[in-house]
Amino acid sequence: MIKKILSVLLLITLISCSSDEGDIEIDPNLTLSEQIDRMIDQNRYEAALDLLREEDPQNPDTRFLLEKTHLNYGLYSMNTFDQTEMRTRMNNALMQFVEVLKLNPDNQIASEQIQQIMDIYSTIPNREPEPEVLEALREVGFDY
Repeated sequence: MIKKILSVLLLITLISCSSDEGDIEIDPNLTLSEQIDRMIDQNRYEAALDLLREEDPQNPDTRFLLEKTHLNYGLYSMNTFDQTEMRTRMNNALMQFVEVLKLNPDNQIASEQIQQIMDIYSTIPNREPEPEVLEALREVGFDY
């Protein structure tokens, strides 16, 4: 009986921990900045970017929130450990950092993270980011 109860509790825990992005509601009465901060805290970067796409891309506040979201998304992609998807995660991280640099070419963190990822790639024979990632890097001044 105890084994059965523990199994049910484990199943409930697993279900609650694997909630879908769409399951978590953000209070629409919060400011846009507060909503984005909550989404970043919950690692809901795509949802945050979708919300920001509805805003004026020339608005300095929107640009700041986009930069912040892309930067955090890139860092999250770099630091989420799953060996089977490492190349995918690094390509995504690089693309997020490219987006940061498009918004703010002076963002030192994004530049440093790109350099760090590319330094790692240089130590692995016959490995490099996807061709479209390399092209995007060239567009923001990184030539690999």
